[in-house]
Order: sequence, then structure tokens, then C-alpha cells
Amino acid sequence: MNEKERKKSKFRFLSLSEESQLSPAELNVYYDNLKKYIVNRKLTNTTKGALTIAPKLKGITDKIAIKVTRILCRSDVVVVADGYENIPTGAVLFAHTHQGILDNFVWIPKMPRHCLILHGADVRRFLIFVQLNTGLILVSKAEEKKENRRNAKLDMIEILLKGHSIMYYPEGTWNLSPNKLHLPLRYGFLDIAKKAGVPVVPVVSEFTYDTSEERERITKVHIRFGKAVVVERQDNLKDKLVEYEERISTIRWELIEEKGLYQRNNISHQEYVNYLKGNIHNLKMGKIDLDKERAGIYGFNDDFYRFHPINDLPIKE
Repeated sequence: MNEKERKKSKFRFLSLSEESQLSPAELNVYYDNLKKYIVNRKLTNTTKGALTIAPKLKGITDKIAIKVTRILCRSDVVVVADGYENIPTGAVLFAHTHQGILDNFVWIPKMPRHCLILHGADVRRFLIFVQLNTGLILVSKAEEKKENRRNAKLDMIEILLKGHSIMYYPEGTWNLSPNKLHLPLRYGFLDIAKKAGVPVVPVVSEFTYDTSEERERITKVHIRFGKAVVVERQDNLKDKLVEYEERISTIRWELIEEKGLYQRNNISHQEYVNYLKGNIHNLKMGKIDLDKERAGIYGFNDDFYRFHPINDLPIKE
């Protein structure tokens, strides 16, 4: 929907600060009107067939994702998943941590239902093409594309309201840091879940590497679905963000401990070096500009990164 059509609709979007000034009754009225507006609009950023054809292609999509996973890892890579008991019925916003290109594929065959993916529109076209079967909500990270980002958000709310699930990467870019469990997070994904009335399921993938090769090859992927974060209309998003952060951090530590690499003197420096080499390769393959990614990270200049430059790649291929 363009700006002219939006003005015609006579619906005014409120900022989060404006929403906070509403009484519970006023907020309910606003959210109900918002839902009516959203379900009557046309999807703008979502690929064709995402809600009709893509769900029927899950079996084919699973096979494609398995093949891509084996190309990016090793042909004998082991992928396991648990925590399925934490996935509620109905539409869900799956919020996945993000370490690299593999995150876009490896979870798909382990997902018990079809999911659309929020996907950067600026990556190399062949990567977008490979994932079209899943259905994509394409969003631009360019600062001047605020209208594009708003439309992507409205698309996601509409898709969730219609009973479909979405995979979302709240960090916004790859976390390549050796000492940060996650990147700083905005409230956006929680606000979407709040407006759509759906739960947020934390998802974490932990990788095990073969460090004997020139660049990293992943030998095992352990995916874990965490306990859902429920976001009610009256909830404070800051509190809910802390709840989500605690859950993904706890899951990450649990998976590292189960992997057996939780003692500092047992962690191979070469593993991290090879991991960075592999990500340099994948960034180039996707035509992803690391400086652009870094500049777009929320809170990049705050104390969170005081002792470690964000996602620097201090080695050469």
C-alpha cells in the first residue's frame, strides 16, 4: 500500500511511545482497528505464492534445504533438533539466533510446519532464488527505505493473523563475535508478535566444526526450540526482550556445555579462525558487505562492544 492509499484508509499508525499513553480500553480498540486494517490490505513485500503454493511444497523445500546444508557443511553432517514440546499450536513467530548463511537452511527440514522467512532483499539474487519455495518477506536494510521496512512489518502481522508461521532473525545480521552470545536486539519482532497475538519461540543452533581443514566445515548442528515467550497487549516490550535474551543465552550455554567445549582452555583458537574464514567465503558468495552489516547493527557503539570490535574479521583468506 502506497502513501496515497494509506491516507485514504483514514487509519493512523501510532508509535510505541504513543501506544504507551493509551488506556487498556483504548489500546484494545486501537489493536482491533489495526487488525481490521491489516487483513484488508494487499501483501507488498512477500513473494508470490508464499501463502498458497509454498505450504504445499514443504516436502520439496526440505530436500532442497538438506542438499544446501550438505554443500555448506560436509556431506556427512549430522543435524539434530529438540524442544518440540515448546512449540505451541497455531501461528508462531520463531526468533532464531544468527551466526551465518547456514541458519537460512538447516532448520527447515527439522521444522514441523511450513514457515515463511523474513529475508534481506539486498543479498545476492541466487540465494534468494534458492529459498523462494519457503515464501519470503523481503526487507531492505537501507536507511532511506523506511516505507519498505514498515510494509514488511505489516506483511508479517498479516501473515501471522492468517495462521501462518514466520522465521525471524532478531539480531539482523551474523554474530561472528567470539565472546557475545547474541547481538543487541530491537523490539520489532516482539511488537509484531504482540500486534498479531502470537507467541515467540526462541530458536538456537549450535555448530561443531572440523578444524583440520583450511576453512571451517561444520560436522554437526544442534537446533533447540526454547519455551515460548508470550506477549500480551499490556506487556512492556523491554521486559519481554529481557525474557527472550535470557532464554536464548541459556540455551546457547546449555548447547555449548553439552558439546563439551565450555572450559576456556579446551576451546581451540583454530576453530574460531577457521569459522571466520568460512564466513568470509560465505559473505563474498552472498555479496554481503560486512561494513554495511556492521553499521546497521543496533547499539553497535554502546558498552556492549566496549572490549571487542563488532564482527571484525581480523584474518585474511
